Amino acid sequence: MSRRSKQIMLAIVLIVAALAIFLKLRYAGKALVRLPAESCNADLWKHVYQPDRLRVIEACTSVEGRVASMHRAADGDLHIGLDPDHKSILNVFNLVHAQGKLVVEVVCEHAPKKDAARIACEGFTPQVTVPTVGDRISVYGAYVTDRDDGSNEIHPVTRIGILH
Repeated sequence: MSRRSKQIMLAIVLIVAALAIFLKLRYAGKALVRLPAESCNADLWKHVYQPDRLRVIEACTSVEGRVASMHRAADGDLHIGLDPDHKSILNVFNLVHAQGKLVVEVVCEHAPKKDAARIACEGFTPQVTVPTVGDRISVYGAYVTDRDDGSNEIHPVTRIGILH
């Protein structure tokens, strides 16, 4: 390998390393606020479909941002794509799998299509304000990593407040 090729390879390695450090710092995947556990409804976990797929980072936190999207999932949950005010709550997987948004999940918001999810939602109706796209909101709930795709979420959501 020529000296020029080695210099180019070293430059590429340094650029990749700098990019990785930047992404790790910018998208640290850390909750900004740790709330007392009683500020969130722990009973909601009984209605989470396959709760073992979620790794709890903070049992209770809050985050503010603007609603970018909403999607009704087959498991009965309402997925809200939140553009958070502070990007440090996101991790790199949020950039890849959630288009740079924080997924906020209201459990059992509608009738599930999956049989196993029907059992989790049976007899339960969430008491959460459902926002609309464009609303600025505050969200309270558990801050977790979804082991299926590695992205961070607020799941389950205890409450949503519409900000003015």
